[in-house]
Formats: sequence, structure tokens, C-alpha cells
Amino acid sequence: MTNHIEPSIVLCEPQCWGFEHAAFNAALLQTVLSAYPEDRVVFLGEKGHVGHVREVLGQWSTTDQPRVVWQEIGIPSRLLTGWRRMNAESTSCRNVLALSSVWNARAVIMCSMTETGLLALKARLCGSSERVPILVVLHSVLRTLEQRLPRRPWNWIVHLRQVLKLPHSRQLSYVALGGSIQAALNESAPRAARHFQVLDPPYFMAERSASTNGPPILRFGYFGTAIDDVKGFRQFVEVAEEASHAGGGVANEFVMVGFLNRRGDPVSMNDQVVKGLSYTALPYVEYTQRAREVTYAVSIADPRHYRLVASASFLDALCYVKPGIYLRNPFIEYYFDRMGDIGYLCSSYGEVRDNVLSIVARFPVDRYERQCQNILIGRRLFQPQMLAPRLRAIVTQTRSTAVGKG
Repeated sequence: MTNHIEPSIVLCEPQCWGFEHAAFNAALLQTVLSAYPEDRVVFLGEKGHVGHVREVLGQWSTTDQPRVVWQEIGIPSRLLTGWRRMNAESTSCRNVLALSSVWNARAVIMCSMTETGLLALKARLCGSSERVPILVVLHSVLRTLEQRLPRRPWNWIVHLRQVLKLPHSRQLSYVALGGSIQAALNESAPRAARHFQVLDPPYFMAERSASTNGPPILRFGYFGTAIDDVKGFRQFVEVAEEASHAGGGVANEFVMVGFLNRRGDPVSMNDQVVKGLSYTALPYVEYTQRAREVTYAVSIADPRHYRLVASASFLDALCYVKPGIYLRNPFIEYYFDRMGDIGYLCSSYGEVRDNVLSIVARFPVDRYERQCQNILIGRRLFQPQMLAPRLRAIVTQTRSTAVGKG
């Protein structure tokens, strides 16, 4: 039976619950709305996640909301792993593809995906006569490319490295969120890298809100979630302790713009050193207030973590026009090269500490102002309206390949 519904662009979030990735997915949704100004856009996701994405989009954009259809779907439980998850995601993929047909999708964008989800999708597409372009945005799962295969050989097939080696449908493209990630893929998985397209990560950017002419209190902020030792929170606390004993200079505070993901770690409990510690995600209003009050973002995350993954905390710092003091990693270095002086790119923990202490001793007003101006200009790279033509080009290229023209 012929589908008489007007064509749609369908976005699906197949794994995130609640607020997870809500900011990214809302910005990606706005990018699609800007790329296809005449089309209906359908967003599929778990009930709580749909609510959060809708709320974030409403905070940043209102004019395009009437074109969005919000549809709740069931997604696999986080407790499922391995082959049990594979079975659940196979069912989920079947349902999403069926809904995409109902909505007469002329493109489908999977906002994220697990390795088992991708395996299920590739299996569904194998031998399919459909030619609808499907883009899959791969986030933290890409890190598993550089991890060892599972100990049990029968689990190898669900390792991302093996999934990417399986036959590749012509209607399928992957999205790498930045040129540095594409470069790492070219090294780690050169055959699979041919199927990736580069899109700078879409992100909403707040208006500049604070004067930079000599703040009465310097605030150094830790953005994001403190995940064990990967994100460098312990080192952030150590820098805060050293700065508190430095004496003289400008009054300073170290604050949490995010939350801790585990209790009981003694270094995490001293709220006299780092203000605003929390074990739950901050309400949006509180998060925004803390972010606006920060002078510098500080990140001492393990550089290996960002070889194949984008940094949301870096994007948040740009959102609120905050220069950063960063331990060098490929993702941030890539954007320093493109945007200019937007902070301090450090090669060691000692260099991070020394820059913090130097700023506390004497706040560099003129350089800080230049850094803020560079951020205001350079962060346009991530704005949905700027990325819309690139996203449309990726869809067009994938469609051409799907019908045998690429």
C-alpha cells in the first residue's frame, strides 16, 4: 500500500535514558531542522529522554518546534549485556525501521548506538531492498576500538572492531564528531574509516553574560561528570589545594559545574576545597548559574579518553565563553588549532598547576579578553545553523551511494 504521508526526517535515540545526551541530541535535532526547513522531523526516544530533549530544544529554539513530532519508544534495559542485549536491540531496530517506514522517512539518523545495536542494524540491512540513507552517530563506543577482544571467542562478534568489519550496507554512513576523531579512526581502523563522515559536534551556545575586566573572585570550574580517574577530578582537587595555600594574588574558588558519580572517595568529600559537590545532576537553572560564574574551565582528563571521543565539557566551556586550562588531548588540540588562543593547552599536570597559580598571582586581563573574543568567534563552528549544510551534504552523499551513484 502506498504511503501518502509527506516525507520526514527521522531521528532516533536508541539507548539513552532521561537527561543523558539530551543537550547534544537537542542541538542535533536543531541542525536537522535547519538543514531541512520544509520537512517534518520525527524524534523517537525513551519517554524521559524525549521530555528532556524537548525541554532543551524549547530553551534554545521555539520557532521550529511545531515541525517536530515527538514519539516515545521502548529501548533495551541498561542491565542487558552481550547476546541478551543483542536480541533486545534487534527487536528495537526492527521497530525503529518499521516506524521510519510509517513516517515515510527520507533519511534516518541514529543519535547514538552501542556495538550490539550496530550489529543488529547491519544484520537488518543486509540484503534489504530499502535505499533510505541511515546515519549513525558513534560516541563513546568508539573507544572500544582500541581495547582487546573479549576473552571468550564467541563474544568477539559483538566487539565494535569486528562489527565494523562485517559487510557494509551502501545506505549506511557513520558520523565522526570532529576531524581529530576521523584522524584517529584512520590510524586505528582504516578500512572502517572509509565509511565515516565528519561533522563538528552540534551544540547550543549561550549569549555572553559576564564582564571579563578583573573579576573580584577567580573561579576555576570543573565541568561535567567526575568518572573515576578518567576525567581528572582528583588532580583538580590537588590543584585547588595548592592554590588555597598560595597566598596573595586574586581571591579564588574552585567549583563543581557538574556532579560526582560515586560516593565514599575521601578526595571527593572535602567541600571546603571544591565548592558545590553533588552526587546528582544539577537542575538546569543551577548548572547555568554556576557555569556563568566561572572564570576558567580546568580539565586534567586522561588524554587517551579523547582520542576517539568528543568532549562535552569542553563544549560547555565554550557555550558559556570560558577560556580553559586543559591537559592537552587530540580533540581539544584540534579546536585550539582552528580557533586560536582560547585558553592554555598544557603538556603535563605540572603545567596545568603552574598556569593556575600564575593566574591567581596576577590575572591577565588583556589576554583573557582576547581569549573570550576568540571563543565567541570560533564557537560558531558548533552552532546548528552553521552545521546544517554539512549535515545535508552527508545525507545527500549517503543517498547517492545507496542508489549506486557514489
